[in-house]
Amino acid sequence: MTAVSKSMITPTAQSIADLAARNGLVIDPSSVALNEMGLDFRVGFATAKNGQRWLLRLPRRPDVMVRARSEAAALAMLRCHLPIAVPDWLIFSHDLIAYPVLPGLPGLTFDPTTYEVTWHFDKDSPLFVKTLGAAIAALHAIPRAAAIESGMAPNTAVDVRQKLRADLDRVKGEFEIPASKWEDWQAWLADDSYWPLETTVVHGDLYAGHVMVEPDGRVTGMIDWTEARLGDPTIDFIGHIKGFGIEALPALIEAYLTAGGHVWPRFTEHCLKLHSAAAITYALFALTPGAEDHRDAAQAQLLNA
Repeated sequence: MTAVSKSMITPTAQSIADLAARNGLVIDPSSVALNEMGLDFRVGFATAKNGQRWLLRLPRRPDVMVRARSEAAALAMLRCHLPIAVPDWLIFSHDLIAYPVLPGLPGLTFDPTTYEVTWHFDKDSPLFVKTLGAAIAALHAIPRAAAIESGMAPNTAVDVRQKLRADLDRVKGEFEIPASKWEDWQAWLADDSYWPLETTVVHGDLYAGHVMVEPDGRVTGMIDWTEARLGDPTIDFIGHIKGFGIEALPALIEAYLTAGGHVWPRFTEHCLKLHSAAAITYALFALTPGAEDHRDAAQAQLLNA
């Protein structure tokens, strides 16, 4: 009989309410709505007795709560620099992170039963692209010194490429990677013209599900900063490609530039290369303890990306 991973067992609304109560937050179980899309956390929305809506993050594995300490420090810094809302963790324990919801709704949510994706704004809204580009530009403009003071590692552009090279080698040792794809990634890594000269503060896992929006598409906030770091700025454009297609990338880059963002001659090409290597990130996740259930899917992505 195959063992079932705890991360795959969907908690009941009552068990989530009980968990919140143990952490000092009384919520109505009938108000709980769960989003299963996250690989590290389940995300729940619930209403407290006073009517306040809360976002609850339930860890899938103990290790993610250890890493969340860095996220907590990053959030304190981000709140001082960004023109949009970011979470204010009023509850942070070993089994729950909770905070009052940010204005707006997540751009998309996922039904764990039907696998249906629901978009909560007009996907064709030019206001979404304009305000998302401006938010990313503000994020990337945060002073490097402020990021390091908050506890972020002082990663350089050289460090970013070295880490990706090491990640590729690790994945190649555990999974099958088509020869043509491996050679293409190696050529990309070796060509300076693709790569940024400097790192910026990045969200690191930015896609519509982590962006809070109004129905008209206006971006009001960003959530789930687990991967926030000093890194390659193009990483924050990859989720847009996944959600809207490669053809949507130029408009976001234009909005980013208009808001003061900086690019280099091969910025767009580099985005597309990084998008092609997204399967590497998923494969690395599948190698973390407790995530073994994702191994077959990660292998499939490597073969088909």
